[in-house]
Amino acid sequence: MVKTSIIDFSKNISPDVNAVFSLNPSQYSRKEITRKLDYNAKDLAIPEQVHSTVVEFARFPGMYPAADGLVTINSNILLTLKVADCVPVYLYEPRKNMIGLVHSGWRGTVGKIVPNAIQLMQKNGAETGEIRCFLGPAIGICCYEVGVEVAHKFDDEAKMKLEDRKWKVGLHDQISLQLASSGIPEENIQTSDMCTYESRDCHSYRRDGDNVGRMFAFMELKH
Repeated sequence: MVKTSIIDFSKNISPDVNAVFSLNPSQYSRKEITRKLDYNAKDLAIPEQVHSTVVEFARFPGMYPAADGLVTINSNILLTLKVADCVPVYLYEPRKNMIGLVHSGWRGTVGKIVPNAIQLMQKNGAETGEIRCFLGPAIGICCYEVGVEVAHKFDDEAKMKLEDRKWKVGLHDQISLQLASSGIPEENIQTSDMCTYESRDCHSYRRDGDNVGRMFAFMELKH
């Protein structure tokens, strides 16, 4: 039996969506976790996740090469991501019944992948002021130390200077600033307070290195 801890973020977004996050404390595949959640693996729409800024409109289940985010209005599609410090960003526009799920690490964040997702939703009829956003568990500014070459790509409000040319940066903070600049109302932006580096319930690439496992995010429209 697959043993895993599941967090249901649906209540943070809308009763009309299923939005869950698997802490996945052991090494299990996406398909095993999917079965545990009583989802159908044949419905999965999976971005390749190459730390790009590419977001695709998913019309069918399957793999989406070179993408790090997907948007859909198809209630027969189950969006999914894998993460281990990067931010899983859940998006929902109730008027068009449109959802999005975006993988945003530091490269995607400074490359504005989340604003790209908002633009794609707008292009397909979403009303900006109606979009609801939930930023899932990720490494916090408390623990994300970087060099000056990365830090200078972040806004001042999303970083803290340390000694010896070191900085701490906040992925959640930077994405929230970008969402506000994209026209998303402040009350429509919510953020998880779970730091994946600090929590031993989470996988963390920064803490555990190359052999780290992955956690999985899932999102679908309720039928």
